Amino acid sequence: MPAPRSVSKRGSSLPNLDDTLPDSGSLIEWNDALSVHNSEIDAEHRHFIALVNELNTAIISRCDKAEVERIMGLILDDAVAHFAHEERLFFERGFPLAQEHSHIHHNLSQTLRSALEQIHQSEFGREWIAIGLAIRNQLVNHLVSVDSQYIAYLSAK
Repeated sequence: MPAPRSVSKRGSSLPNLDDTLPDSGSLIEWNDALSVHNSEIDAEHRHFIALVNELNTAIISRCDKAEVERIMGLILDDAVAHFAHEERLFFERGFPLAQEHSHIHHNLSQTLRSALEQIHQSEFGREWIAIGLAIRNQLVNHLVSVDSQYIAYLSAK
């Protein structure tokens, strides 16, 4: 993990969490390893990555709660729409692990809803940092480990 980034805000009454803030190296950069070789899905994945990066940047920058909640809400909405699109393609293309993948999507959606609720019920702190990093890690893991299973089904037309 990259070295922590020191962030300070003059006159801030926020707890001193500078040692735990990730730096911009914690952001996800798109690369070919994340591609599922389907232009529509890859575009949705790129957009989702941009939103997750925006969330982590907002947390690193100590944006206000309303902004972090707004971004988290966009992530949740984007995930639900994306998962529905993927699942339609699974059905159309006969992906044999469609039901299992759908269950994973359901669990991820629940995790995102829970994260939004945790942010809503708290103030800036280690919990927000942990949430942002957990979402980032889950996204990368999902793209690399889970979505890679359907490449052959979605790239074949």
